[in-house]
Amino acid sequence: MPVSWKEFVDCAAQEARFDRALASCNEAEQHRIRTALSFARDAHAGQTRKGNPAIPYIIHPMRVAVSLLEEFRVRDADAIAAALLHDVVEDCGVRVDDIATAFGDAVAGAVRWLTWTPGRDAKWSQARAFLDAPRAVRMVKAADIIDNARDHAATPSVGRRIALRALYGYSRWGRTIIASLGSDAERLLDAALDAVRRTHFAGDADPPFVPNAGKELVVSYVRDQEERLARYPVRTNVVLPHDDLLELVTKHTTEYLRPDDVLAISERVVAITQGRAYRVDEIRPRWLATQLVRFVTKNPAGIGLARPETMELALREAGTLRILLAAAVAAVTKPFGISGLFYRLAGHSVNAIDGPCSYTLPPYNAYAVLGPKDPDAVAERLARRIGVGIAIIDANDLGVEVLGVSEGVDRARIRAVFRDNPLGQSSEQTPLAIVRNVRGVPA
Repeated sequence: MPVSWKEFVDCAAQEARFDRALASCNEAEQHRIRTALSFARDAHAGQTRKGNPAIPYIIHPMRVAVSLLEEFRVRDADAIAAALLHDVVEDCGVRVDDIATAFGDAVAGAVRWLTWTPGRDAKWSQARAFLDAPRAVRMVKAADIIDNARDHAATPSVGRRIALRALYGYSRWGRTIIASLGSDAERLLDAALDAVRRTHFAGDADPPFVPNAGKELVVSYVRDQEERLARYPVRTNVVLPHDDLLELVTKHTTEYLRPDDVLAISERVVAITQGRAYRVDEIRPRWLATQLVRFVTKNPAGIGLARPETMELALREAGTLRILLAAAVAAVTKPFGISGLFYRLAGHSVNAIDGPCSYTLPPYNAYAVLGPKDPDAVAERLARRIGVGIAIIDANDLGVEVLGVSEGVDRARIRAVFRDNPLGQSSEQTPLAIVRNVRGVPA
């Protein structure tokens, strides 16, 4: 970063920096670029950047233009003009046709590329398509991403929740674009992201959570090298069907999360918030369910499918033919000492079905709960909203299954970390866990 953070958010300092950078262009180019700046200034009039104190929005497109000139060595006046205008369609209601009239088709075409379609996940869905954009346009977008990251680093008042989401997105969808420009551009991104980490997360205290009874806080995991991983169990209210999963997770974890954490979530609370919990006395098992339970071995860790109501849910979830096939294969192979084929054929969604047990917390001592629907999609959606990797796990005292993960989360690592069921089996009320690398912390 060539200037101090104080100068970075100072409009007068950035105006002077813009003038100095523009001196490398000829007179005709300077006129075209200054005309674009004037157009952008009028379009963004009254708009401000996030943070306190608020500063005029025009500082951002000016800094993007300067980054193109100073750091990306761009000397194309159309690209610099597009940098100055890159948000006017998206944020100001300016039409692309207006830009074409004022600056020509080349600039208008670049701004069209640089205008995201509205929507929460627009950046994620469009970043890969953006790789087909001309290189000059990708440079503008790279400078835009890097400047936004620097803005988070220079503006502590935006808060850690926004910073966490920005870090997560820029290091993934943003890097998809920036990596296409080479290692120098990636180094600029990495430096900006490191600055965000220092501003918002340096010196954070560890979460004030203690391990559940009989469990260790820190465990070792060895793959390419040994890691010391803490599993901080997070206590919540009893989760009810009307609860919103994102709000629940945000409420209980945001102030403690750091970049590079993984948040593990019990599959049970995911399923409950999806409306997949059913009162046992309202389930009407069909005749087939009452017959199949006769062949089920009761699981010492839970009721599983050993009652007609949960078997009925399995038939609804997987379909009658699949359950019958799984049961037939299990019956044939069991005398030969082969176990586990029923659940392997029936699927994880059946394996995750829970029934009420003696230790089940009310009100779920009267409920049967299906496994979560689309756990990978749920994990990815939560990761993008929260800003850390997400794993949805089904753990008990017999083992653990990782049902869903967001992009980049290692299933084997999560499975190993939760193999001793640190979230507990009964009244702990800790359905969330923050997983963090804690190098050097003794077990």
